Amino acid sequence: MRQNLSKAKEKDAQNVDVNTSSYLVFTIDRHRYAFKSTQIQEIMYGAKIHHIPFVPPYIEGVLNCRGNPYTVINSLKLDNEPESDIPENVFLLFRRDDDHFCVHISNIEVFFEPEIEDVFEDRVKYKQKMVPLFDADRLETAMLRDLSGEDI
Repeated sequence: MRQNLSKAKEKDAQNVDVNTSSYLVFTIDRHRYAFKSTQIQEIMYGAKIHHIPFVPPYIEGVLNCRGNPYTVINSLKLDNEPESDIPENVFLLFRRDDDHFCVHISNIEVFFEPEIEDVFEDRVKYKQKMVPLFDADRLETAMLRDLSGEDI
């Protein structure tokens, strides 16, 4: 009986975690994305980008966040989109143990807590529309491939 009660409490705790997960909805140019808020380190406005020579065009440079350098990625340039400059100076810094990088974004739309049935593996429902989850691992893979010169 006690073991079943423990398992029930554990299951309830897991459901609470899922139900209280919040997501950030943001835009990059005309594209809308969502990202789990627990994976965000910080949102920076107006940070100065220090350009680095001899890097792929999608790496805009680095910015300083309390003494830590973050590589700034323009995901539009990574995807070879025309007109890929982002005039706004907003950066989404990712919370990662192994590296420091961020994505240059256009706008923060909202933090929200979707219903559990509105969360899928690769998207989340927001305002009756499906919003793709932003894939930070794809950025990291591209950087590792392009900066190491090896196929990953």
